[in-house]
Amino acid sequence: MQVRQSEIILDIVDAAKKAKCKIADLACGDYETYGKFNLSTAARHFGSWTAARKAAARANPSKLQAALKQHLLDELKEDKKAHILDVFKRQLRDNGEAPAMADLVQAGLSKDVLNRCFGSLGALEALVRKESPELFKDVTIRSLFSPSAFASLDKAVAEKKRFVITTAVTGCKVHEGFYASVKEFCRENDAALLIMVTSDPAHNRDRGEPGVSKQERYGTIAAKLAGEHIVLRDTALNDNLKLSTLKTSAKMINPLTGVKRLVQKNGNLIVASPKQIQQCVPVSNFRLPHVGMSTGAITVSNYSTDNYMSERLAYIAEHDHTIGAIIVEIEDSELFHYRQIQADVDGSFYDIAGLQLKKYTPKGVKKVDLKKENAGALVMGDWHSGETDPIVAQAWKDLCLIVSPDYLLVHDGFNGLSINHHEEHDFIKKAQRALSGQLSLEAELKQFAADIDMLSQFAKKAVVIVKSNHDDFLHRYLKEGKYVVDPQNHLFSLDLAKAAIQGEDALQFAIEKAVGLDDKTNVRWLKRNEDFKIARIQLGAHGDKGSNGSRGTLAQMEEAFGYSVTGHSHVPSILRGAWSVGTSSFLQLDYNSDSPSSWMNTSCIVYPNGQRQLINCIFGKWALGCQAPTTEEA
Repeated sequence: MQVRQSEIILDIVDAAKKAKCKIADLACGDYETYGKFNLSTAARHFGSWTAARKAAARANPSKLQAALKQHLLDELKEDKKAHILDVFKRQLRDNGEAPAMADLVQAGLSKDVLNRCFGSLGALEALVRKESPELFKDVTIRSLFSPSAFASLDKAVAEKKRFVITTAVTGCKVHEGFYASVKEFCRENDAALLIMVTSDPAHNRDRGEPGVSKQERYGTIAAKLAGEHIVLRDTALNDNLKLSTLKTSAKMINPLTGVKRLVQKNGNLIVASPKQIQQCVPVSNFRLPHVGMSTGAITVSNYSTDNYMSERLAYIAEHDHTIGAIIVEIEDSELFHYRQIQADVDGSFYDIAGLQLKKYTPKGVKKVDLKKENAGALVMGDWHSGETDPIVAQAWKDLCLIVSPDYLLVHDGFNGLSINHHEEHDFIKKAQRALSGQLSLEAELKQFAADIDMLSQFAKKAVVIVKSNHDDFLHRYLKEGKYVVDPQNHLFSLDLAKAAIQGEDALQFAIEKAVGLDDKTNVRWLKRNEDFKIARIQLGAHGDKGSNGSRGTLAQMEEAFGYSVTGHSHVPSILRGAWSVGTSSFLQLDYNSDSPSSWMNTSCIVYPNGQRQLINCIFGKWALGCQAPTTEEA
């Protein structure tokens, strides 16, 4: 029955009550007197006045009243739904993203009314996505799961040799400058952009995806990224490197927590995270370690939440959020190179792809003129003069020619093999060193001086000697008077001991005065308590000493300096702002040859804007396109 017919019937019933007669006896005049409608209206909807009166006599007024009330409520609900939809769409247009419940409440809507009208905010958003997809600047991750997308990713992995791997945090906007710079890099270097995905559950609300369990909802990413290669399943770039879709929270303090044993078992892994972390895991007594690393993000940080218990982690996550990526270059089925990039404020970054230093910006690619612009520093892996791998040394020299660093940072430059206190009572080892001519302190210092002279040619401004624990071997040797009972080195050490007594640095005195340098003016010797910073990054600490006299760790370096590049461990690592290099020595020395090792030949480029890149020398090669020197060439 139509609404108007129901209203006329109820009106006839009411008129009969007022006329104090039965409905069948209600006269036309009485209806005209007591009714809200007139006879012509009743006749128009029922065909005649008589038909209208008969319908009223047969009707159940209570049911009609309830039905009419429900209709009016439905009309009111539809009006409210239309209003809610209008507010939602208006905020979506104005802000460029779907409003949160707090935004809608602030606009005057009631959460209870919204839930009664649509079931949930997620259901409302799902409805608008279906009816007006053009209003959204993002897409649901789930919509990207398709055979064609997987096939496109597989094709790119099979055809490309160079990749930029970064992370999109769901529900966050793209960093437009960095995205544009990365696209310039990909065009310039025939590279593929691979985007991994991570989520912040406290920030991402229920999207109300129909027929999908809560555990399977992935959130959204910016629509402009949907056309890129989104990594939604584990993907191997070669036999030794895999992109893992292990689910991580964007706010995890350390996204590699619990992952090291997976890295040990399954090989080198890259996981999604807006932080840059790297850990090396030993796998053998002689093989290179496996590396676990996270990428940095291509999306702007946004960890806002209404959840009180999540606000602390949100604050920390904002602090640690890094706009950046990992560049991976594939040599063959086993060998690959990787290095990190971080974006400047405008999204630009430096890289050495193609063995040329270039700056990639949102507006294009700029080949760097090394006479005007160059790296701030190259922090070399611990040098260990006398046990430096010549092939690795040649790699760093070649790298210097490409980035032209102002400063070359030398950690553990002096090895101290001739006076090593760790071998003081190992008479077998000392006998072996005597036979190979390794117990002469003067000869060892001459070798180190020759290394400094050689390195000076590759630093624009200075070679910086970072005070290190192996340097301290000499100080300890003199302080404890061990030269007194060392016939071979006794005479040479007397001048060094005198210099130490007079307050001079014994190692600096030995190199500059006892042995001599070709040019000491471009060599800087740091003291233990001396800072040396480029773009607020502490480069003056070796890493062996922590706070308040404790033993140094990377966590200690982070707490003490925030941003740093240190040495000592021989293990290239990243803990947010604290980085460490590897070694420039042979990977197997006397003191690590009997145990699993995570050492690597790794140095760090530090650019004037604070960007850093760990560069690994693997079998003499450190980037796609470079040629490994032979031992004779090195």
